[in-house]
Amino acid sequence: MANADVVARARVVLFDVDRVSAERLVGIYRVLGEVDGPAHYARRLAVALHTTGHIFGHNGADMGLTLGRLTEAIHLCRSLDPAEHRDRDAVLRGMLSTYQWALYRYDRRAEALAVRREILTLARAGARTGDRWFLAEALLEVAVALVEDGRDDEAEPLFAEAVTVTAGLTRGHVPTADRHWYITAHAGRLATRGRFVDAADAYRPLLETTHEDRQVPILLYGAQLLAAANRPAESRTVLTRAVEAYRTRAAHSPGRGLRHDLLAHHLAVLGAADEPADIAHATTFDHWSPTRLIRHIEAEPALRAALDAPTTTPAQRVVLERRVNVRATFAPMSRTAATRLLVPAYAKALEHARSLAIADPTVATPLLARALTDYALVLAGVGRARDGIPALEEATTLHG
Repeated sequence: MANADVVARARVVLFDVDRVSAERLVGIYRVLGEVDGPAHYARRLAVALHTTGHIFGHNGADMGLTLGRLTEAIHLCRSLDPAEHRDRDAVLRGMLSTYQWALYRYDRRAEALAVRREILTLARAGARTGDRWFLAEALLEVAVALVEDGRDDEAEPLFAEAVTVTAGLTRGHVPTADRHWYITAHAGRLATRGRFVDAADAYRPLLETTHEDRQVPILLYGAQLLAAANRPAESRTVLTRAVEAYRTRAAHSPGRGLRHDLLAHHLAVLGAADEPADIAHATTFDHWSPTRLIRHIEAEPALRAALDAPTTTPAQRVVLERRVNVRATFAPMSRTAATRLLVPAYAKALEHARSLAIADPTVATPLLARALTDYALVLAGVGRARDGIPALEEATTLHG
């Protein structure tokens, strides 16, 4: 039992709780729990344990220490009376989310997937009271994890269900509360598996509505899927709409850029076939496991080495250069920095694609069309849409 002096100091500290570190709060709540009873401080101790576990995990602390804190926090949260703590399940979902992230971080994938499944179970229960956006996100996270583990057949119905769940929902205030992410993820996964007709059909709802600043890249991807599905006339129609939307943007909002993370995402989706099969390409990084995300980021040195390798063909270099550029586009930066760094990089890639097209037009024409499209999107992204019109128009002529 803690002595009276220790207890008194602990109570005094809590008068200024906002200034106390989470690590110190863990000790304080343990001390006070011995005096007032564990249940009295269970929630506050759980929150403090969760915070420290989150910090430890992100700073590479000892696995046992990190996971120990998180499992204790989850155990305490489960013990809370839901009648007294009406948000218990929401708090528990947040703790489980941190826990699965840490498990993946320490490469304990089977356990991490089990936790993602538990979060999905909680999300299904919550959806009955209206929290369907969270259910969609939980479905996508399990689906992505299954893709990373090579379990595509299990993942596919979850991608489809996420789309179904979001039907009729209005766009919410959190980044995941947007049906566009779920339809793109589903269509992109079908395309990765070679099911281009199904992918084009799954993506069609996005082609029938307006998406503000994302309209052009959404139409471009739709045209790409339709072409892969051997629907050239439809593909041409959608591509024409994309050019018209780009011209409209250039005329009415020439200085308005595309949000940086959105630009990178759309570029990545357009080049999904270039990346390894165990990436759920058409999803955002938020849904990837930390281990897969780290491997994706750390692949850049190998890509650069391949660019310089004497055995790499000119066509392969064009593809590799684009992969490097897209990775650079995901890096947070200001519009000024993007103009200084990204625009020249994509212009250089376009120059290389042109050179290849002169030497080998059969192989290079699709690569040149994509390089032109990339360049136009990057220019629009930094508020220079007018300068990108010729590039997008040229890409259209190469489409056939």
